[in-house]
Amino acid sequence: MAEERVSWGDPAALGLAGFGLTTVALSLHNMGLLATAGLTFAYGYMYGGLAQVIAGIIEFRRNNMFGGTAFTSYGLFWLGLALLVTLENLGVFEASAAELGVWMLLWGLFTLYLTIGAANLQARAVTVVLALLTILFFLLAAANFSGSEGLLHFAGAWGVLTGLSAIYTSAAIVVNTTAGRTVLPA
Repeated sequence: MAEERVSWGDPAALGLAGFGLTTVALSLHNMGLLATAGLTFAYGYMYGGLAQVIAGIIEFRRNNMFGGTAFTSYGLFWLGLALLVTLENLGVFEASAAELGVWMLLWGLFTLYLTIGAANLQARAVTVVLALLTILFFLLAAANFSGSEGLLHFAGAWGVLTGLSAIYTSAAIVVNTTAGRTVLPA
């Protein structure tokens, strides 16, 4: 008896939406436009974090190493960042600006090689998202290392652009798939 193959839908729309919406909200906070990021970090656990991890696992199941690595990693990034804020709010510890700067730099390097991978796959919209995200992580690293509030606000504006590009890419996947043709270029 032959094994039945199960078809999995494309989880990238979910992963990109989870990343994009959460990134826009946190970036508005970094710009100084939201007084608190509490709700943003609650969503960081669930939508930015858990939804992306699920998308990544599905990508791995679909034999997509690039998508699996990207979504699982960024989902775990959001879970880690939300946990950090939770522990800081509970008074357990506080991360130093230098430590945050190092982590943003490391995430920038990770994102840089994913950007190269996306370009190799000729995934134009995803390449744009990752290129913007690479710059965002380097801006956040510089803001943390320098302590510059102005640079953090600029990084926040860049983060809004980055998040919106991810939301657009998610929308293109959903709209194009449901229309059965290219409506939004991706």
